[in-house]
Amino acid sequence: MLKTSVYLDEACKADLERAAELTGRAQADLIRDGIEQVIAQHLRVRPPMKAHATGPTLLDRADHLMESFGR
Repeated sequence: MLKTSVYLDEACKADLERAAELTGRAQADLIRDGIEQVIAQHLRVRPPMKAHATGPTLLDRADHLMESFGR
């Protein structure tokens, strides 16, 4: 593992200390978990779209759809 530093405001540091106490885990462990979650969220591969919209869109059909509105 490599060492790094993170600057936290006082409220975040207090919350981290409390979370560590409540879970019985080290603050560094919780920080690593958080970093892993952010990395997974931002680097996940999104599957390509399965379908492409063709034909008129809802906006294109708005006048037609509004014709019977309120009858």
